[in-house]
Amino acid sequence: MKPLAVALVGPGRMGHLYARLLAESALTRLVGVCGCRETSARTLAEQYGVPWYAGSNVQIMLADHPTIEAVVVATSEWAHVEPVLAALDAGKHVLAEKPLALSPGEATVMVQRARTAGVHLMVCHSLRFDPRFAAVRQAVASGAIGEVLHLYARRNPAQAAAERVLGRFPLAYWLMPHDIDMMLWCTGSPVTKVMAYSRSGGRERNDFIIAVLTFANGAIGVIESSWGTPEQSGRPLSEQFTVRGIAGMAEVLGNDQGVAIYHGGAADYPDTGYAPVIHEQLDGIFRRLLMHFAGVVRNRWPPIVTGEDGCAAVEVAAAIDRSLAEGCEISLPDGSDQQTENSGSQRTQRGHRVHGE
Repeated sequence: MKPLAVALVGPGRMGHLYARLLAESALTRLVGVCGCRETSARTLAEQYGVPWYAGSNVQIMLADHPTIEAVVVATSEWAHVEPVLAALDAGKHVLAEKPLALSPGEATVMVQRARTAGVHLMVCHSLRFDPRFAAVRQAVASGAIGEVLHLYARRNPAQAAAERVLGRFPLAYWLMPHDIDMMLWCTGSPVTKVMAYSRSGGRERNDFIIAVLTFANGAIGVIESSWGTPEQSGRPLSEQFTVRGIAGMAEVLGNDQGVAIYHGGAADYPDTGYAPVIHEQLDGIFRRLLMHFAGVVRNRWPPIVTGEDGCAAVEVAAAIDRSLAEGCEISLPDGSDQQTENSGSQRTQRGHRVHGE
């Protein structure tokens, strides 16, 4: 397969990860880097020997290099809309970091532009490519645990991770979209009502959130999120995902990813799932996601996650944020987009492939 020519927008932490993955894979080829931080964009581009563009010059980069086939958008969470729309309007396939946008209206526009252009818009809802979460979802889809009654999710990172985003956008849009998407994927049913509660821990007004989601099929979901787990825990992430059904239960317990290294009076919990380095090459969830994106574009594989899925997660995150602001239960006007796309994801999951080289 001819390598997919991919440009990267956003040379930050995730951008560095994607750049290395694109460069190491035989299925992809990094052809350009664009970013608002000029020094970061230049340094990353020079590392891989590709052109770089400063600021928001996505259109210029795409015009200069018409052979670009796809764009990975890894800008900050609040800066996805402009580069995604620029790439879609240029007829390029797009893989965008989550959340797709910070409002349902903007997310809907992106999905519509992708449809008009006839290109793929995928969102980095990475848990769909995590073997643990995929196994839970398969247990639900196979009927092993029976009708889903209740779902619970917790995703609280270390406090240091929150410093980059603290105060820049609502907590509901940070990590909660991961678990919103997983709940939609597992239930195959849209969210119809949302009630959220919060407490301040001295950093923001909503430092700690509990959101209760009611699904059209009667299932109830509870999501816990905060700006950070105390550093004293030593863990980079406090994580749990549980699905309870009439006939059983499926659960992910992911606080330390199964490995702990004790030395010097402390403990380290190395990454074994998201982006571990194995034999000097990046592996893990994001590699699977990126290789799947290449397969969707090149081999017409059915996408495991779509722009519509990203839009559905944004809609629920917005309802959580609105519930916190108004102090009341929020009814979602129409879950048809959530239902349609999630059902499609269920149909394609059984036959999907996630390949490396």
